[in-house]
Amino acid sequence: MLIDLQDIIGRIKNGDQAAFRIIVEKYKQQAFSLAFRILCDEEEARDIVQDSFLRIWQKIDTYKMDAKFSTWMFRIVANRAIDRVRQMKRHDMVKLEKVAGTIDLLKKDQIMEEISNAEIAGLIRWLAEGLPEKQHMVFVLRDIQGLDSEEVQHILAMSDTSVKSNLYHARATIREKLLMELK
Repeated sequence: MLIDLQDIIGRIKNGDQAAFRIIVEKYKQQAFSLAFRILCDEEEARDIVQDSFLRIWQKIDTYKMDAKFSTWMFRIVANRAIDRVRQMKRHDMVKLEKVAGTIDLLKKDQIMEEISNAEIAGLIRWLAEGLPEKQHMVFVLRDIQGLDSEEVQHILAMSDTSVKSNLYHARATIREKLLMELK
């Protein structure tokens, strides 16, 4: 079923709740994925998605039809998640036991046999949590969420140079921390 996004958004702007449900169904998984990758907590991510869609419903009149809807939506989700991270002081609440087993596995000789891609990804996400906020957001959106640089620029309201610089520093820091953990 093809949907005419502009028609649906026009209907939402006129208060059509059924049209809004279509948007929620179409984008809820992408919104959850982004929120989860920022927060690393399933419950918190669900709350952020719900809060974000409420915000989208309330602010749909501010959406400009010439912009990509998913980029506008990602910006709302990312901002809500960042606000929640700040509120939780997430960096101070990270529990090392979440990744202690993974770090132990990385120290063993048969690393390729004993660790799965999911464990490596979990370790990288954990290491990314310690990055400065801008670097963390650029890294999550670009390398984990897989968005292109232009979308990251729009979501975070950053220049191309700033996105590239933050991504470079984030990757370098994660690489350095990973090497330190493997020693």
